Amino acid sequence: MTDMKNRVVGAILIGMLIMSACSFSNSKEAEQNSVAVSSEESSEVFISPDQTPGDEFKAQMPVHSGIWQAADYGRTNYYYEFSEGYTGRRLGANAGDVEEFSYEVNDGDNLVMHYADRDEYAHYSFGEDGKHLVLTYQDYQQNLQWMSHGTLEDLGGLGLTFTAEDITPFGCTLRYSQSGGYVTGEITADNYYSLIAHSGEDNEWGSTDYFGTEGQTFTIEKDSSGEINIDWTSKLGMLVPGDYVLYFQIRDIRNVGGDWDSFDYRVWFSVPQNDGESLIKKVVAEAGADISDARYSVVYDFDSDGVMEAFVYLGDAPDEYATCAGEVWYVDGDTCVKIKECGSFFVHGDKVIDMYPVGDSMVIELEEAYATSTVSYLFMMDNGEWKESAISGLGYFFKPDYVSDYCVSVSAYDSCVDYEEGKEEEALYTGHTWKNYYFFYDKKSGDFKEYVGKEISEDELEAACGYDLAAEIREAGYQVDVVIKRENGIINVNYSKTERGDVGSVYKEFHNVTYNELNQRYADAWGTNGNSWQDSDFGGTYLKAITER
Repeated sequence: MTDMKNRVVGAILIGMLIMSACSFSNSKEAEQNSVAVSSEESSEVFISPDQTPGDEFKAQMPVHSGIWQAADYGRTNYYYEFSEGYTGRRLGANAGDVEEFSYEVNDGDNLVMHYADRDEYAHYSFGEDGKHLVLTYQDYQQNLQWMSHGTLEDLGGLGLTFTAEDITPFGCTLRYSQSGGYVTGEITADNYYSLIAHSGEDNEWGSTDYFGTEGQTFTIEKDSSGEINIDWTSKLGMLVPGDYVLYFQIRDIRNVGGDWDSFDYRVWFSVPQNDGESLIKKVVAEAGADISDARYSVVYDFDSDGVMEAFVYLGDAPDEYATCAGEVWYVDGDTCVKIKECGSFFVHGDKVIDMYPVGDSMVIELEEAYATSTVSYLFMMDNGEWKESAISGLGYFFKPDYVSDYCVSVSAYDSCVDYEEGKEEEALYTGHTWKNYYFFYDKKSGDFKEYVGKEISEDELEAACGYDLAAEIREAGYQVDVVIKRENGIINVNYSKTERGDVGSVYKEFHNVTYNELNQRYADAWGTNGNSWQDSDFGGTYLKAITER
């Protein structure tokens, strides 16, 4: 796994720097209330097991009353939970690991935390406001800041409980309940997540890309329970077996105009390992390979018939370009056959084989890498047997975030053309483009079918967009060539510009617009967060279909 975690070197309390509490509030009233709560609790007294009654640990704010946040040299955030009974836990804020410890208070100002493999020491005192625990090491002093009355599982103290259930490599059900807690407004959860994944190879944790819908939220009512179905395949594909943490944000909103507390929540879960050892050994024997050559496999009941099948990669380890040479085999109780051999399989993370849920089955994807693009090969189960998809090898297959369908990105060299008048047959097309074509899974055929386009008029284009887009393109100096509308609401407008030289030379550049009539937005072709027809240009010329050429 790429370096996804800043390692902790030595005693993490050395040179501790303050980090802002995970609870962000811009309400003075809320801040005053939290200080008032601190004052009410300041009369409690705790005695360390090794202290005499004369050496009582008297804190203005009990150390076990909430979560404390700190940083190791400003690099890695940690949350500390000090509990009654002189026990506690430490959570890496940017990682998924939790360590338990017991602690002592010695000589009235020394705090010692005992972990399974080490001890950590610090001098302590409490700030004048009773809200900050001050740790000192070698004359360097900063605040370890109190953040909430919650626990590591309920960092906001909002009385929330989350569990991940019905876990598959493709998603899970997030179940929640709310009861009690310190709720001051409306509990609002983001439907936007990331995963913190654990690598067994290097024993490190690290975060994935975000998935879900940014800006979309759901409300958790007081004294309620419910569930959210989470699918991470659009961004992460299939998860390999292992340990994960689902990471998301909860806000306690008092005023949507800007008065809220924001908390980061985490839910631990594991993707179980399927028992495919016998199937993998069967492939190794059939191929005449060594078991060490079986570097990656996917074992699953792909067609939900109660029988496990497997796809197994035999070959080299990935190189520095994330490619590898080898073979992929399909195997079940009766069949063992090589389905693809390639000198440059593309590797996503550590996955040579990826999966997508479609209908009641799964699609297996293998990618072959070229210099500036990849091509996907797709396989699926049909009546208990594997088959290659009809769209296998057309381009790069993926599930985009701006439509609910599937895409194949087709590589072409059609951005521009040079030729001499009268010698069009010798025209030279150059300029690499990648254009998206759209597909849906057809249960009847058990395969993907394309959303085929048809030509529409400029008047129909204006009705779909709400303004005269063709006229605006012409005003920018281009020629509108053809307008294509697809069955899923995607409209492509091909437009071009021609320049003629003095000696009969002709240069022509090709562009396009992608507009989604369903959500009234242009595609963000290059990740610029734009929403104009210029931002949606994938380059080149769109066809009505790539499966009917």
